Amino acid sequence: MSRRGFHRAGDSPGPKGFTLIELLVVIAIIAVLIAILLPALGKAKRVARTALCQSNMRQIGVAANVYAERFSGRIPAFSWKGGARPLPSADVDLQFASSDPVAVRFQAVDIMRRWEPGALISASSGGSNWYAHLWFTHLVMLDELGALDARSPVVVCPEDREQLDRLEADDAEFTVHTRFRRFESSYETAAVTHSVDQAGGALDPISQHGEGIWTFSRPNRYLVSRRWSEVVFPSGKAHMFDSYDRHASNEVRFYADERSVQPILFFDGSVRISATADSNPGFRPRDPASPEPTIMRLVIPGEGTSEYVGFYRWTRGGLGGIDFGSGEIGLDRP
Repeated sequence: MSRRGFHRAGDSPGPKGFTLIELLVVIAIIAVLIAILLPALGKAKRVARTALCQSNMRQIGVAANVYAERFSGRIPAFSWKGGARPLPSADVDLQFASSDPVAVRFQAVDIMRRWEPGALISASSGGSNWYAHLWFTHLVMLDELGALDARSPVVVCPEDREQLDRLEADDAEFTVHTRFRRFESSYETAAVTHSVDQAGGALDPISQHGEGIWTFSRPNRYLVSRRWSEVVFPSGKAHMFDSYDRHASNEVRFYADERSVQPILFFDGSVRISATADSNPGFRPRDPASPEPTIMRLVIPGEGTSEYVGFYRWTRGGLGGIDFGSGEIGLDRP
């Protein structure tokens, strides 16, 4: 008769555990699988976010066309102009602007206030040099976008974590002077949607040659209403694009970096992933006869100054020009 805990002769031994070597082999295999799968998973997520970014831009393109149908073919843009006449705002502090830059700022603030009742947004938001056209043009077509409020996620690149954080932040984290940034878009709008193409007429165009990458030289009077019918090469002229390439690699690059590859919304409503290096170099709107492009500068303290060609931000010929698919229009364009 056997006792519990003892084996009789011929009994099978109990299950054998892993040895240390076998355990280390299993761990090594798991580590290898993780090393293989994680980059693939990361790439899949990046592809998905790029597709969402393209979808956002297509929706903006559709909204822009609906806007044009509602407003006699006009390209969406801020339109309030400076002068002696009061501006069409119910807020007293937004009714009088001495110049177009101030009037545009007032229009942007007026839209934000109307869409976010009770939001405390200063009339001096952004300061005297705030170029609201760049990242806030979508405000004029919130109805066409079907937005529920002025902070639409459709106008934010899914890779733009900084702006997504602003959308999700508590209102208390902002002051009356910084709250306007909650309404910002990732996608900038071409200057020729609200400025003349080039010098030579009654108004001077917006320009940036020799300036910093975020400095735009605007006269006191520059606003014009542009129409879709003025676009000569709609499938080759950039309308809106992210100021940064956030998709091509782990490094976020300025759009004018020749390594940048990103989605661009064209005037025909298409969105195509395009390389900056494939774009025409552009020109200097205030010196249209020059064969040279606009040069923008970025000064990094302790590192020096980087220079960038303007490319599709400063298309030669403006709405009459082309960025992709063909060479630039001739220098003799009237």
